[in-house]
Amino acid sequence: MLSLCLIEDNKKLWPLVHQWLLEAWWRCDRYSSVEKLSEKHFVRYHIFLVDVMLPGEDGYSFVEKLRERSDVWIIMLTAKWSMEDKKIWFAVWVDDYLVKPFSMEELKMRIEALSTRLTDTAFYTFEEIFIDRKSRLARKWDTVLHLTPIEWEVLGCLLRNKWVVAQRADIIDHVWGADEMRWMSRSLDVTISHLRSKLTKQMIQTVAGVWYQIA
Repeated sequence: MLSLCLIEDNKKLWPLVHQWLLEAWWRCDRYSSVEKLSEKHFVRYHIFLVDVMLPGEDGYSFVEKLRERSDVWIIMLTAKWSMEDKKIWFAVWVDDYLVKPFSMEELKMRIEALSTRLTDTAFYTFEEIFIDRKSRLARKWDTVLHLTPIEWEVLGCLLRNKWVVAQRADIIDHVWGADEMRWMSRSLDVTISHLRSKLTKQMIQTVAGVWYQIA
């Protein structure tokens, strides 16, 4: 399920946005200020929806801090629309922006447009798990996961397919190659067992003994 984070202090806007996102089968958490988030939250979400004018730390400052840790997709929500404002948004590497007042249908379309690019991103996230493909860094919350090269590849394969089940044959083909299909089946089982011990036993589910899914 696509996981979103809305940072918005407008109490009237939140129920409306939340209802629309739920109807799209997306999970969304809402925070009324930046101070209510900690860095461990940064790896929980696929897309951040950030209001510019917030109590305490503003949206610009938050995005700058977020960009130091993550390449996660960011949509700014703002009543400002001048060229100078737009220059500031993109200077902090915002992916998109939406000017208030906006329609829920337009917000949904913009989220869908970004979500189609998630499989090509340089990082994968799921709940508390974060993988940076560029630096080959894996974390659970703020704790670095020490993975073998094979564990790294299998976990990456599962995270790329986190919204669908992955067939054993496809994982083996991706990690070891199609020619090793017969010999590597047991190795996959051992790798999955090791990953479960480093993550949580419930995070990687076996479906009908033929597929795996991270959930």
